[in-house]
Amino acid sequence: MKTAAGSLLLFIVLFIVVGITTPLSGQEHQDQKLLAIGGEVAWGIGINGRAVGWSLSHPQHHVTIAANLGNGGGHAYLDAYLMRSVGPGTTGSDEVAYVSLDLPYPFTGWVKLFEGLDLEAGEYWLVIAKPRDRAHSSINWVASNPRILTMSGGAQYLGTKSYTYAGDAADYLPASKFAAIELDPYGFGIEVTAARVPPSW
Repeated sequence: MKTAAGSLLLFIVLFIVVGITTPLSGQEHQDQKLLAIGGEVAWGIGINGRAVGWSLSHPQHHVTIAANLGNGGGHAYLDAYLMRSVGPGTTGSDEVAYVSLDLPYPFTGWVKLFEGLDLEAGEYWLVIAKPRDRAHSSINWVASNPRILTMSGGAQYLGTKSYTYAGDAADYLPASKFAAIELDPYGFGIEVTAARVPPSW
């Protein structure tokens, strides 16, 4: 009896210890959606250069950024930048990340542009633009009207800016002459997520 009771007590202690120290299945790394823009009514809009901005009130880690993009026909070349600022005076020192892509045809959907980023508190802009060295690009950014805007984790939506004419494009595209922030009810598809790591006990 003493042996059985001792074994039962050991089992209970081990169960409690394992239950405390082992994370529940699926909770090891939960993604937190910091910013998301979408909607039921959506269509692709051809762009020369467009930026969507947000701010973070505190640092975020293991950040992934995706955009809802499309190919309107032929090649859909694009340069994507994650910037701390945009417009005249912006330099490479304001750049956080960069990628160049050519979307297949036909294609419309979410494209993961950046992942694994550690972002400090502050202002950020996702710039998607036609490359200067390409005579044509049929890149579309999918817009929704009315937009459905989701924010969490200290993220705030700053709006969207764009430039339309080739003469407004700078050699370094994020330094182009972006127009003032647009307050239209539509929004361009973007998702910014961060890994939510559970507390260590």
